[in-house]
Amino acid sequence: MKVPYTNFKIYLNDEWVERDTVDIFDNKKVVVFAVPGAFTLSSGSQHLLDYEKNYDSFKNLGVDEVYCLSVNDTFVMNAWFKELGTVNVKPIGDGEAVFTQGMGMLVNKPKQGFGMRSWRYAMLVDNGEVIKQFVEQGQNNSGDDDDPFKVSDAQTMLNFIKING
Repeated sequence: MKVPYTNFKIYLNDEWVERDTVDIFDNKKVVVFAVPGAFTLSSGSQHLLDYEKNYDSFKNLGVDEVYCLSVNDTFVMNAWFKELGTVNVKPIGDGEAVFTQGMGMLVNKPKQGFGMRSWRYAMLVDNGEVIKQFVEQGQNNSGDDDDPFKVSDAQTMLNFIKING
């Protein structure tokens, strides 16, 4: 499965930049993990900080870049990364949820008052092709979940890459 084409609007170094999935994924091995929202519960921050802590391990295994994706705008993602001191993992604000919907991971979270968000997952992408996805169980559109965080963590992804390359 190829990642869906998307053009992301990013505010970087005081200017608007457009990066599309070609820029992010072509001719690269990339890890992407998605969270339901920036600044949400401790599991979201734990998820991001875990990948940040293991960034060098990913690089040593041949991963070119690690991205955190959320259905938030670029300003929210940038503020969250700044608050947590994240410098290696890169944010992708999928504010219009185009990428998330294309991945089949767009869910409604009405119970939490979030609206449309990404389901929590992680994936390894090689040259735009999804090699492996770790999708948390219980994907639903009612918000009837406790935001599971069991298989999309950095260690699970690292273990997969160590064994499968």
